[in-house]
Amino acid sequence: MKLTVSEKHIGLRIALTAVAFVIAVVAFTYGVTRIGHKDPGYHNIEAKVSADTILMNKAVTLKYWFDGKSNAIKQGINAVTEVYSPVLSAAYRELDHQNTHDGVVSIATLNQNQGQELTVSPQLYSVLKDAYRRTLEQKGYNMFAGALYAEWESILILDEPADFDPANNPDQAKRISEIASVVSDLSNFSLEFSDSSCSVRFAVSDKYVRFCLDHEINAPVLDLNLLKDAYMLEMVASGLGRFRDGYLYTAEGTVLNMRQSGTLGYDMYTFEDGKATVYATADMEGAFSGTIFTAFGMGSHYGYALDGHYRHLYFDVRTGEFTDVLLSATVLSRDNNPVEDVYQTIILNTLHTEKDVASYAASLEKSGMLVSYVFQSTGT
Repeated sequence: MKLTVSEKHIGLRIALTAVAFVIAVVAFTYGVTRIGHKDPGYHNIEAKVSADTILMNKAVTLKYWFDGKSNAIKQGINAVTEVYSPVLSAAYRELDHQNTHDGVVSIATLNQNQGQELTVSPQLYSVLKDAYRRTLEQKGYNMFAGALYAEWESILILDEPADFDPANNPDQAKRISEIASVVSDLSNFSLEFSDSSCSVRFAVSDKYVRFCLDHEINAPVLDLNLLKDAYMLEMVASGLGRFRDGYLYTAEGTVLNMRQSGTLGYDMYTFEDGKATVYATADMEGAFSGTIFTAFGMGSHYGYALDGHYRHLYFDVRTGEFTDVLLSATVLSRDNNPVEDVYQTIILNTLHTEKDVASYAASLEKSGMLVSYVFQSTGT
């Protein structure tokens, strides 16, 4: 709306002009004073990065709750950042299976120094022992399956993967089957632990070496794959010490809420009309952890569909194939153990019938977990 003032009312015009000027000055002054102002609530904590950890703020996000006045909140953010930065940096570097980092013994260091006994941090030592235990259970998780995950990733990242999909490419199907077979033979791998010195020795068999040479495979062997993000969250949460009023999450949807008070909503997704759609939200009070699997791909998820069959990284590591039962699955728990949440989601994706999934999910719920899932056959 435009306001027009007659020439006859010059006094009124001057008054309006003066009022407008005052309003402009007040608005500008208010805007300047609000620069950097912090209100109570959740604030994003950005870790300080170095040249070799430039991507770690994309790997993990920390949202932290602050009360009080603006200056107190700013001081709180600085205090949390000072603790969070080295903790996230250490977890990011140590769990890296591809790149080595100066001054750090990582999974990549173990991959590149096979046969040597190396001292690792207590945090990485604990992660490796836990991942090895889960690998030995042979329920669908394998920390030695780096070659198999690299093979599937090379297909999943393609703009037009159909020609290389095992369903259309017999040679690729044979290759994936052979890789799955050799990485599932745990006699090909040795992982020795020394509790007294916190040291680890990793080695592979001559058979595995020959297989990789014959198949032109150069992917790292040790690979936490689907559990990597969850282990990173656990390591970071542990390192934050007294700073517990926040929650951590990854782009893939794994979350660890450390805060004992308040409520957080966790969305559950299905796939409708060609897009991811929220079908329910779990309002979780207090501390919890959880994860979501989606066959159709979300965010940074790998994934595509071929003739109605979804491809993703939750294949059965023992065969390299998909059961094509679950469209999505959410697992939440109160024990702040995101690794267990993801592990159970992995197992759910190895089950071959809807009945088996429903039965296993029911057993998880009896143990205190919250499990929700959508079948590919019905979308419900």
